[in-house]
Amino acid sequence: MNFLIGMLLSVLGGGIQGAFVYPQKLTTGWRWENSWMVFTLTCCLIFPVALAFATTPDLFELYSAVEPRTLWLVFLSGMAWGVGVILFGLGADFLGMALGIAIITALNAAFGTLLPLILLPARSLGAVPMLILGIGLLILIAGVVQVARAGKIRDREQHDGKGAAPKVSFRVGLAVCLVAAIFCPATNFAVFFGQPIAEAAAAAGVASCNVGFAQLLPYFLGGFLVNTAYCIYLFVRNGSLRNYAAKPRGRNLLLGVGMSVLFITGMVLYTIATTLYIPQVGTVLGWPLFMAATILIGIVLGLASGEWKGVGRPAVRALYGGIFLLILAIVVVGLSNRF
Repeated sequence: MNFLIGMLLSVLGGGIQGAFVYPQKLTTGWRWENSWMVFTLTCCLIFPVALAFATTPDLFELYSAVEPRTLWLVFLSGMAWGVGVILFGLGADFLGMALGIAIITALNAAFGTLLPLILLPARSLGAVPMLILGIGLLILIAGVVQVARAGKIRDREQHDGKGAAPKVSFRVGLAVCLVAAIFCPATNFAVFFGQPIAEAAAAAGVASCNVGFAQLLPYFLGGFLVNTAYCIYLFVRNGSLRNYAAKPRGRNLLLGVGMSVLFITGMVLYTIATTLYIPQVGTVLGWPLFMAATILIGIVLGLASGEWKGVGRPAVRALYGGIFLLILAIVVVGLSNRF
């Protein structure tokens, strides 16, 4: 029963997190940076601080007992993730949820496995996991090429002769997604470097499902710094700070907070699944399911919001074929951890 619950929580968490940029599409009268600043303030500052202090007694005392180097490494990982999540939001905005989330999430899954392996001593890399990982990466490349082909067909059909021009060229949007996928796996490094914090929290009596809040608070603060700096830059460049005074202010603010609720809820559900229910196979089975659900929900919401309206069947078939390859690649890459 625990195994089934863990798998279901992984899928549910991935699906919820896959929807986190959708509320941004529903805001009116705001630029990208307006809703992203609300997301940054709540997701990277208010919620993490509240959860860390609520679940961890004597939080400052706990941090003082940990080496400063550990806190700095987690913080810097958060800054790197901050760059990645900004580009994640931009990529989903430029290419649409269906394409942007699919590309970034699949590459994120691969890089999240590949980068730690690269940093391991050569003697610890077995032939079987490297072979499986190599196959997974080849499938991933094929999937990215396929969805890129579908995206180019879509843009050509939607904007040839009529319709609004895309915000940026497809190549620029694809480049943004690729760079985002390089920075987003910094979350894995924050978890790795923050293990002493988690161990100290557990020793202090914090429940195992709550140790992550103290562990990742410096990570979120690093992400808050980067995201806030970028939003301020956009406010100055675009003069968009005044948009907060425009109506419907309350509705837009709720949508921005909703982005944070979806993002954090997805992370919490996955953490609970891998910590309490499937600790032995969470990274092997839970992580691929989490990533696959993120992609599928991104596709469903992207299609439902009209991103592929007026596009012929060849482009849609190419999209579905590419998505299948991306999900298959995630499963294969996840299997490499098994060995």
